[in-house]
Amino acid sequence: MVLTCRGGSLLSTTPSQEDYIETIWILIQDKGYARVTDIADRLGINNASVSKMIQKLDEDGLLVYERYRGLNLTEEGYSLGLQLSERHRTLEEFLRSMGMTNSHEINKTVEGIEHYFSTDALQRIENLMSFIAENPEWWNKFSDWSNGKK
Repeated sequence: MVLTCRGGSLLSTTPSQEDYIETIWILIQDKGYARVTDIADRLGINNASVSKMIQKLDEDGLLVYERYRGLNLTEEGYSLGLQLSERHRTLEEFLRSMGMTNSHEINKTVEGIEHYFSTDALQRIENLMSFIAENPEWWNKFSDWSNGKK
């Protein structure tokens, strides 16, 4: 279980809950809605498991679910979904900048580590990436060094 900052306070969310919220947020961005079957397909699980988690997230105030009518993220759920999606994107970009090129491998790695990054650690990665963008000569030197072209 990790602590996620939401609305200025810390709330415990599990990696599984974060995966659901992030998936729902992405589906809503892509399609304008998220259905239980869409979520199950994206996460590779059955509809019953999704329905159970949806009820829990509804109880936690992260989404509003009406059986047979669909679901919507609350303001808090939307904000968390955005934060989780940005965290995922940042870590993908970081791994690409480190020389990883296989998209499947990048996604697999990010999925394995993303739930364990604190806000501070993520901010430091973002700072490093900004520094790299502003100092390409430094980065090229490092890349050459790490690839054995010392």
